[in-house]
Amino acid sequence: MNDVRRVLVIGGGVGGLAAATALAQRGADVLLIEKQATFDLPGVGLGQPANALRVYRNLDVLDEVLDGGFIYNTMDYFDKDRNLVVQHKFLLGDDSTPAVCALTRVRLHQILRDAAVSAGAEIRLNTTATEMNDSPDGVHVVFSDGGSDTFDVVVGFDGIRSSTRSHIFGEAFVPRPTGYGAWRVQHPRPDYVKSMEFLQGIGSKTGAMPLDDDLLYLFHIRPEDPDVWIEHDTLVDNLRQRLEGYGSYVAEARDGLTAQSNVVFSPLEVLLIPGPWHSGRIVLGGDAAHVVPPHLTQGAGLAVEDAVVLAQELRGEGTVEEKLNRYAERRYARAAFVLTFARQMLDDEQSARSPQAYERVLRDTALYGSQRIAVSDRILNTPVIHERALV
Repeated sequence: MNDVRRVLVIGGGVGGLAAATALAQRGADVLLIEKQATFDLPGVGLGQPANALRVYRNLDVLDEVLDGGFIYNTMDYFDKDRNLVVQHKFLLGDDSTPAVCALTRVRLHQILRDAAVSAGAEIRLNTTATEMNDSPDGVHVVFSDGGSDTFDVVVGFDGIRSSTRSHIFGEAFVPRPTGYGAWRVQHPRPDYVKSMEFLQGIGSKTGAMPLDDDLLYLFHIRPEDPDVWIEHDTLVDNLRQRLEGYGSYVAEARDGLTAQSNVVFSPLEVLLIPGPWHSGRIVLGGDAAHVVPPHLTQGAGLAVEDAVVLAQELRGEGTVEEKLNRYAERRYARAAFVLTFARQMLDDEQSARSPQAYERVLRDTALYGSQRIAVSDRILNTPVIHERALV
């Protein structure tokens, strides 16, 4: 990789593992550190659109992803009782790439972890970087176990609360609350739920995504006060209350919630670092650089695209500064588009706060919903990496 031979990746999520894999496959000596002691992951499931699937083909794990998930090619909009409003057939993918494949976060993470190890990356758990000293010749890093080492580049894929971002930018760029929150829980998949679907409610939206033949994940989005902490032992009761007013399998899921149900709640926040995404030889990717609403299921997709684009640029010509500038220039417009488009979707659906506004949103969705998603499809279906090429 020319003058980039030894790389530290901070963060063992989907983006960090993809980065470790892509960098190691391109000849770098990669160490990945993860602050957690185990890979017992929170989270429910992830939709992986065609642009993400193309990355997995580049990393030689696409077949495993497709085998481990549920493939679909439509997005269906319903009213609160699951009466169809409009169906959108995705314009994503091609003859060799499905439109979308959704799978559990645990399964995707395991696939990428195995790929990183097979590519030669070293993974250390229960480890953080306690000190980073950047210089023109490299970054000297001190680890939480007392050891230290020097790297040509340090890559921070350490998530929405990124300590790497704080190290290089301080509090200049931090996630901002949208005023909405997302609730998620797994539920048995009814046979008739065959694709991603949204159920528009009054004052909220609910939906589902199949994860395999037997399982889906149910999500619920509504206004939430970002300053109010929701205790873990109240999550089930809170979600049960919030799902009132919905019919079909949503009502069944609501009535089936028990104290053992693994309900996940998180406030929805947004962030986009305007650039550059680096300082010296320390660079950011994934949620450390951009946080988007979940409406286009592009959070993980953007992160794995970041990973491969960064690996390609670090293998290219020029100084490290020039390479990292090119990386951010290639990624910024994509992230900005997803953030803007998904945030508009969020605001539009959440404007249905009265029966009259609810009917207006349903009419608008019936007339224009599919056309709007088609705009996004065409943009996001444009390849951003050279498939299979290790350049």
